[in-house]
Amino acid sequence: MTRVDQVISPQVHTHGKVGADTVAYAVAKLEAALHHAPGSVLRTSLTLDAAAPGHRVDAHVDLNGTGVHVHAVGETMQEAVDLMQERLRSRLRRIRRRPY
Repeated sequence: MTRVDQVISPQVHTHGKVGADTVAYAVAKLEAALHHAPGSVLRTSLTLDAAAPGHRVDAHVDLNGTGVHVHAVGETMQEAVDLMQERLRSRLRRIRRRPY
């Protein structure tokens, strides 16, 4: 049996000065975290806000009709993206362990 992973491209919203390389980095980190999803990912969105106090990243994931939201604030945008990835991965693992 072969596992097929469908990758959903997130909608990306930016505020302030956010470079294309930062957007690509954030999308890659989001997609890496989504490999821990226990079900089908129907939609994702990512907001990168460099204009906020600190750098803020929000990720929204529609997981089989269940909304999952995480956010992180860091001194740099890369730090905020890394924190978002850790939190999303943790939340998805917790959902996977929860009995239905």
